[in-house]
Amino acid sequence: MLGRISLANKCLILFGLAVVLIIIAALAVPWLRMNAMVDDAEVAISRQMVGVFDRMARRAPPAATPPAPDSPPPTTTTPLRPEQRALPGGAMLNVMMTDEVRERAAQDRFLAEAWAKFERDPDAGEHARASWSFTQREYEFARAVRDETGALEGVILLRRASSDAAWSVWRNTIYLFSAGFVALGLAVLVFYLITSRIILSPVRALRETAESVQQGDLAIRSDIATGDEFEELAETFNHMVQGLADSQDQLRRINTSLDEQVNELAERNIALYEASRIKDEFLASVTHELRTPMNSVLGFAELLEEQVQKDEGTDYDAVRLTKRRRYVENILSEGKRLLELINNLLEMAKMEAGRSELKVKPTDLRALAELQAALMKPMADKRSVEIRLEAPAELPTIFTDPDKLKQILFNLLSNAVKFTADAADAARAAAMAQAALDNVSPGAQARSALVTLRVEHLRPGSADAERVRISVLDTGPGIAPEDHKRIFEKFTQLDSGITRRHAGTGLGLYICKQLTTLLQGEIMVDSDLNRGAMFSVLLPIAIEPGPGRPAATPAAASAEPRDQRGLS
Repeated sequence: MLGRISLANKCLILFGLAVVLIIIAALAVPWLRMNAMVDDAEVAISRQMVGVFDRMARRAPPAATPPAPDSPPPTTTTPLRPEQRALPGGAMLNVMMTDEVRERAAQDRFLAEAWAKFERDPDAGEHARASWSFTQREYEFARAVRDETGALEGVILLRRASSDAAWSVWRNTIYLFSAGFVALGLAVLVFYLITSRIILSPVRALRETAESVQQGDLAIRSDIATGDEFEELAETFNHMVQGLADSQDQLRRINTSLDEQVNELAERNIALYEASRIKDEFLASVTHELRTPMNSVLGFAELLEEQVQKDEGTDYDAVRLTKRRRYVENILSEGKRLLELINNLLEMAKMEAGRSELKVKPTDLRALAELQAALMKPMADKRSVEIRLEAPAELPTIFTDPDKLKQILFNLLSNAVKFTADAADAARAAAMAQAALDNVSPGAQARSALVTLRVEHLRPGSADAERVRISVLDTGPGIAPEDHKRIFEKFTQLDSGITRRHAGTGLGLYICKQLTTLLQGEIMVDSDLNRGAMFSVLLPIAIEPGPGRPAATPAAASAEPRDQRGLS
């Protein structure tokens, strides 16, 4: 509840409660003492009344001085007799002997307490008690009656009511409470003035200044001249506001500079985008124009090769014929390499320019795989590499772009043949060198040169789509796991001796990945150094015409075991 009220009200409430408690504690002692003094005076009156009656009843002369409160009554020769007498002022005095006291003690609690006290303490001479009865104060007084030996003979009991005593108690209470309320009011008033002018006024000023700063007015300052900690706090607050103003000005200047730089960057990005678009269009156009004359060059080179083959059976100069055949082979080899480079650049330019389109057709996977293996066989035979096809007869017909799938398989197979042959040649050369050192004949080749083209139909699981997987496995040098992602980047060739033997731009695997994504598939590699490599392309059974979307890898495909011959 205190959390919803102001600081001033909290201070007044808490201080008021504290002052009330302090005043009550301070006035409780005098109030109790004053009430006790009133009761003591009334008890003394009761004692005097009992003493006067005792002397008159025993016919004893009055004493020069009143007896002490605890002194036994004066002894006389005339014993007291039981009697009950009404005294002035409504008082009632009873003289009771032992038998009567014991008989009435069961119904009279005060009489029982007094008699028990007298029996327990032989020196006890009286017992008194005060109590309230509506608006009056009642007093009970008992005095012991003893014989000459000190034995109890009876009790003198006096009961009386005093309106003056009750009024004295109420008057004392009223005086004390009045003094307390006056002190409380003065204390709260003084505290209110002190807190309002010395504490709360500077706090309110600081709050108003803070609210103005919160609304954005950083020119305002707090003007507090109290000469104490509040003035120091105000100065500190003013320094903080000044710092905020300076920081805001600095941020404004920085934002202005950033806006200018952002505008410049936007203009540069537009220019770069336009330059990139022009570059892509130019590259696509130029590579397309380069491919046409390159095909003509290769065509005429093939005609020359046929002419060389015709001249071999004639009496033409054998030396010139050999040179001509070597020249033609060099033209064809370098021309094909240049044509492959042009094709890769053209495909990359088309993809980056957004010109690649899908031409979805029903595709016979087995026939396509057989065609690609047959096209790659001459190149493999020339490098002494065996190409093996593993494709079951019951493969499904898929709906995809066969031309782009052929390009993917061509790039993967050509890489596999090149690196497998190089690894086999390196192993063979190492074996021959070792045999020469050992002065023995070289044995069998240390590494088999085998490239496997495998086509599989992946059956769908509970949550997997139907897929096909086309894998190219080789027995080449392998790829380190940390290079698996890097080989699919543009213009990237691994820094190894074997890869440096081949010219190229490093676009083959990048194009494979982009084309696979376009076919809504995924390409993966599983390889390690000196264990060969397996490149797998996962494709859906059917795709929609248009730009492709990457698809999730099925669990069944990821769980397929690696080829033991190519990767183990």
